[in-house]
Amino acid sequence: MKRIFLSFAFVFGLLQAQATPQNLYEQLCEINQEWHKNRAIAESMGFLNLPPIAGEQNILSFHIETLHQIFGNRDASAISPTQQQARANNLRNLSEYAKLRDCPRNYYLPYRNPVFIDHEGRYCAVGYLMKQTGKQAFCEAVQQASNFIFVRQITHPEFHAWQHESGLSLDELAWIQPAYAPSVLFIEWDRRDANGHLISLDSLQSLKIYNLAYDQTDMLNAWGSLIGNYNLFEKFHKKYPKYADMVKPKWAEIEEYVACFAVYKNELYVGCNQNLYDTTTQVQTLQTFVMRWNKNGTWEKVWSATNQGNIQCFFESRGKLCAGGGHDKAGEWKDEVWNFGTTHSLLVSFNGRAWKVSDVEYGGYILGLVYKNQKRYLAISYFPQQSKRAPINQPKKVEAMSEGGK
Repeated sequence: MKRIFLSFAFVFGLLQAQATPQNLYEQLCEINQEWHKNRAIAESMGFLNLPPIAGEQNILSFHIETLHQIFGNRDASAISPTQQQARANNLRNLSEYAKLRDCPRNYYLPYRNPVFIDHEGRYCAVGYLMKQTGKQAFCEAVQQASNFIFVRQITHPEFHAWQHESGLSLDELAWIQPAYAPSVLFIEWDRRDANGHLISLDSLQSLKIYNLAYDQTDMLNAWGSLIGNYNLFEKFHKKYPKYADMVKPKWAEIEEYVACFAVYKNELYVGCNQNLYDTTTQVQTLQTFVMRWNKNGTWEKVWSATNQGNIQCFFESRGKLCAGGGHDKAGEWKDEVWNFGTTHSLLVSFNGRAWKVSDVEYGGYILGLVYKNQKRYLAISYFPQQSKRAPINQPKKVEAMSEGGK
C-alpha cells in the first residue's frame, strides 16, 4: 500500500496554491516551487510584471521552453565533453517536448502534483528526456511504483547514474518537473453552508479524504469509463454475476454505448451515451439514455435526453438511484482571443416512479459519491487543459427531458 508523508514545506506549498496568481511569476511558482529559489531570474525576464497565461498546456509549455532557454545560456565548460554533448541533446529534446503541448493530465489527485506518466501514456518532461535516452523501462517502473514522486525523491542508483550522464544537474531536473492542475473537486453531499450554498473542499481538506492509499476504482465507479483500461463486461460480471449471466446474450446490443451500471431495487440499470452524426446536416448530437433489463429478458429504455451530457456513474442516495455525468461547452475564438469552453454537470435521480433532472450546477463531470469518515462527498472532474468549471451553486436551465419508469 502506497502512503503519502507530507513535509511542512509541501503543505506550505499547498497553502500557497490556494491563492489566484497575480502575475506570471506567481503562476510559474504554482507550476514548480523551484521558481521561488530563482526569483531573481524571473524578475530579470520581467515575469513579475506580466499577466498569467491562460490555459494549462500553454503555461506548461511556456515553463518548459523558458527553462530550455535559461539552461541553454549557461556555461557548461565544467562538465566533460561527453556530458556537454548529452546536455545539448537533452535540451534539444526538452524543446521538442515543449512544442508537443501534451503534458500528463492529473486525473488522480485534488491538488497540483507531478504525474510521471499518466494512464493514457503521456510522459512528464523529465520522464520524456529519460525515455528519449533509452530509459523507458525505468520510467515505466517509476509509474508502477510511485507515479506521483518528485525527482528529488528518487533514490534509485539507475536514476542518479542517468542524471550524471545527462549533463543536467539535479537542481535543473527538479526545476523542469511541473506539477499538474487537478481535475477532481470534492463537494459535501449532505450539508450546505448557512446560505444554502454547496460546500467544496480546498486542497488541504481533500487530502483527508483522498490519497494514494486508495485505488481509483475503489473510490469511484466512474474512473473506468473515463480511463477505459478494462473490459467493462468483465467488471460487470465480477460485481453482478447473476445478472451478467442473464444478460450476456443481449449485452452486444448496447456494449458500445455503456458507461456504467447499477442494480437498484433488484433491477439492473445501465447508463449509455451515443454520438450521432447527420451527414446531410453535418450536425452531431449526443443521445444519453438509461436502459433497464426487464422481466421479458430485453433492454428497455427508461430515460433519455439529447445534448444534455454524458452519464459517467450511478450511485444510490436517500433511497434514490442517481446518474451523474456532465458535458463540455466548446470554446471559441473571439476578437483573436481563445475563450475556453465550460464544463457543466448532469445529475438525474430516480425514485422508483419517475426521473428528475437536477437544476444545481456542480461545476464539472460527476464521477461518483465518495464515502469517508462517515461523510459523503460528490467527486467532480473537468479538463483544465481545454475548459474551465461552470460556477457552482448557480441554478442552470434544464430543458425538457423524456421520463420513464414503472
